[in-house]
Amino acid sequence: MSKETQIYLVDDDTDFREATCEVLESADYSVATFSRGEDMLAKLDPEWPGTILCDVRMAGMDGFAVLKAVRAIATDIPLVMITGHGDVRLAIAAIKAGAYDFLEKPAQPEFLLGTMSRTLNARKLVLENRRLRSGQNTRSGLAGVLVGRSRVMRELRAMLLRLAPLPMTVLISGETGTGKSIVAKALHAYGDGAGSFETISCATASAEDLGAALAGIPDDVSTLYLRSVHRLDTACQAILADYLRTPGTPRIVASMTGSAGDAPDAALSDELYFLANVARIDLPPLRERGKDVYQLLEVFLRAAAQRFKRPLPEITDEMIREIAAHDWPGNARELQGVAERLVIGLPINLTARGGASSSPTLGYDDAMHRFERDLLMQALRETEGRKGEAADLLAIPRKRLYLRMKAVGLLDTGRD
Repeated sequence: MSKETQIYLVDDDTDFREATCEVLESADYSVATFSRGEDMLAKLDPEWPGTILCDVRMAGMDGFAVLKAVRAIATDIPLVMITGHGDVRLAIAAIKAGAYDFLEKPAQPEFLLGTMSRTLNARKLVLENRRLRSGQNTRSGLAGVLVGRSRVMRELRAMLLRLAPLPMTVLISGETGTGKSIVAKALHAYGDGAGSFETISCATASAEDLGAALAGIPDDVSTLYLRSVHRLDTACQAILADYLRTPGTPRIVASMTGSAGDAPDAALSDELYFLANVARIDLPPLRERGKDVYQLLEVFLRAAAQRFKRPLPEITDEMIREIAAHDWPGNARELQGVAERLVIGLPINLTARGGASSSPTLGYDDAMHRFERDLLMQALRETEGRKGEAADLLAIPRKRLYLRMKAVGLLDTGRD
């Protein structure tokens, strides 16, 4: 279909499905039909701008089970129940369970179309309010921030939308480059707070520095992001735990770097862990996100082409094979670097599974120069170009950062 699907119709009665679809399409609605709720749920995205029309009595997963599953994915996607066996008690049960409305078969076409119009308008209003509240200037919404069509990314967006309005502490965990800072900012943007977003890097913070930073948080801050809390020493963890128990603090979002197997939260004291781990978001590594890598690559290529004022590069079949064979230890951040090198015209030099290089081996000096440049670029990207924060992230003095940036030709990158 040329336009985005507006209605998901779920019913195991083929004749009813076809007849209802014909009525809806005659009114210029775009409809996708499903005979099973499981098939519809596999496609459902938390920011889909449509509405669901679902039968109550179906073999296997019935309408109430579908409704419960939809509410777990997105609390505000309207679902209208329809059945040929409806009565007042069933209608009341449907509404109490979270259905937007209830129709009885056979629904008159004008009544069906009127109900669909109301639900779609309600959905449009919800998404528009969310977009305005988050400050997003495009209609891509959260899917344009946390890019990916894989199941794990759809589940991540659904969880974030559920947590964002709640004033609870959130602990984000993930490997390097999985987007912990992006998730933290999305929690703030899609929350109900109107204040500002403040970041404290915990990587090299002393007890004195951390205490001063916490005491100096401006009154207008509604979200405080604590990056790399697992790197705080014992004294700093005690200071942070005291702060988390203080009434009237901003909403806290903290992050840890490491895979589930690395158990980065083991570095936290029991006291800090139970205060910070009220809600937990574990970010998936890129290697577990399937074809998301190609969607992300396109996003990064377009951004790099615009940034460097270069045309989009040609992606060959050989490059696609290299990308598919790569484990992406640096995750989305590594992929972003690859996109930038492709736009500039540099070799991508990926390392395939098993450790074999997909490009000719560099000499030692060239390899070390490239590694250091990539490391510094990654730190600057994560800190949005702030050199002081990049130095903290790398645990080196700011003067040394400037010297190394000069040595690899990056001194004019970022800002002081």
